[in-house]
Amino acid sequence: MGFGLLCAPLLIQTYGPREGIQQVVFLSLILNVVFLAQAFRQARVKDALGLLVPSWLVTPLLVLLFQKLSPQVLILTAGSLTLASAAVLALGLTVTMLKGLPGAVLAGVVSAAMNVAGGLAGPAVAMYAVNAAWPAESVRPTLQLYGIGLNLMTLLSLGVPALRWPLLVGLAGGLVIGSVGARRMPATRIRPVILSLAVAGGVLVIVRGWPW
Repeated sequence: MGFGLLCAPLLIQTYGPREGIQQVVFLSLILNVVFLAQAFRQARVKDALGLLVPSWLVTPLLVLLFQKLSPQVLILTAGSLTLASAAVLALGLTVTMLKGLPGAVLAGVVSAAMNVAGGLAGPAVAMYAVNAAWPAESVRPTLQLYGIGLNLMTLLSLGVPALRWPLLVGLAGGLVIGSVGARRMPATRIRPVILSLAVAGGVLVIVRGWPW
């Protein structure tokens, strides 16, 4: 989620709403595969599928819907979703209705909509995982498995972006630096930095898209 929160506003700002979201989803897919490979045995396949099925069903329809919107509306939507996601994560909000099958359907649909509109699939399903009381060791691999399925469907619906090697090099460098930094810096210090930068990026996107 930190990757999407930080990169979505910047890539949308750089490449525009359509390609920016394509690039976020594509790079997120690479990260999903890398992180799932580290702990795939702990992934809860049944729970991941429970979230994936509704998200698969609505993603192509959501792409058709959002393609009819103007670039300005898409930019404002992406920026607003970034700010809302950062606020939800910062406040640690939970939603009691995000439980059981109805909760999985709702989380999958909301996650798919946020992925298509702003490359932010994570917050809705993370809230569902918290409310469903998944074991801590299963949350990350299960959400990575879900992310692989959703991001593949999103790319099939949106189209695969052009390969931009600076982004791939930056992603690889970030993985190396992050793996080293994660051992030395506590999450309690990293989290507020990520959320603060996400807010700044969301505001920047909204300022750009606002009809002054």
